[in-house]
Amino acid sequence: MTIGIGMIGAGPIGRLFAQRIAQLEGVDLRAVCSGGDGDADKLAADLAIPAVHRSLDGLVRDGSLDAVYVVTPPSSHLEHVSALLGAGKHVLVEKPMAMNAGEVETMSAAAEGTNRILMEAFIAPFEPNIAAVRDAIGRIPQLRRVVLVKDQYSSRFDAYKDGQNPNAFDPAFGGGSIVDLGFYGVSLAVHLFGEPRSISATGTMLDSGADGQGLIVLEYDGFEVDCLHSKIGTAGIPSQIGGERAAIVFDDCMAPRQVQLLEFGVPRQHPSALPGVKEDLTRPRVAGHLDFVIDEFIRLIRDGSRQSSLHPLANTFIAHTLLDEARRQVGVRFPTDG
Repeated sequence: MTIGIGMIGAGPIGRLFAQRIAQLEGVDLRAVCSGGDGDADKLAADLAIPAVHRSLDGLVRDGSLDAVYVVTPPSSHLEHVSALLGAGKHVLVEKPMAMNAGEVETMSAAAEGTNRILMEAFIAPFEPNIAAVRDAIGRIPQLRRVVLVKDQYSSRFDAYKDGQNPNAFDPAFGGGSIVDLGFYGVSLAVHLFGEPRSISATGTMLDSGADGQGLIVLEYDGFEVDCLHSKIGTAGIPSQIGGERAAIVFDDCMAPRQVQLLEFGVPRQHPSALPGVKEDLTRPRVAGHLDFVIDEFIRLIRDGSRQSSLHPLANTFIAHTLLDEARRQVGVRFPTDG
């Protein structure tokens, strides 16, 4: 069976999706939907996509589509996902899935009611080097502190400082650092360790009402996870999973390029005098950073499965609940919060 796929949104991420679909056998990218900005026409011309829809309704009514990738701002996800699920289409939705946990719950119920796949395009669980991290955690006898870093100076921050209000820093569109970049550390913590006992958060607020950077601390039994995030600066430090005498160090908590295990002996003098035993755990990456998620989504459709075991909807809901609480503590409110 050939799987017909469409997508709504024609930006850079959509182009990566289209390029991967073109490499897969038995999968056709049959339609792209976007407004009148010309992006959809250019993408369709560049990649020979047969249909261009100007409205969500056109995509919903397209009977040639089995599934749709939603790559629009988070503020539109509830509307788009609900309509597509209602039309009997499987949905892969760009992260974050929603503006808040309530919307995740609504979309999840719609997926269950229509017996369709709903999956958040969170790439870390499917990354080979996150698998290396996951497999190595058992080699840390006692976890004490985990530090997950996602600091990335936004390409839109200069425009913001010049007086503009881009979506990336506009709460109306789900802008700010907590939901965009804090998402990665929080979601990875849920993936690796499950739901924490408690959460505390601090942050730097911007005049737009969005946050620019901050820290989210998740408390687990015997250890804590510190999620550092920023859209207005770069820390330049790696992520790590640390225990009493060993640590896993990796260069990115989204898609690591390098993973190392450091093991230390029993200190006899000053700890800094101890040489660490270093083991390279890095695995080769044979595909683009979005490819692993796409491949999993296609596998679910072909297998007749409804959720990924590596990133089930329950994890998405837990992560969004934590992000909601982090926003509440920092003072970031979205119009959808009620």
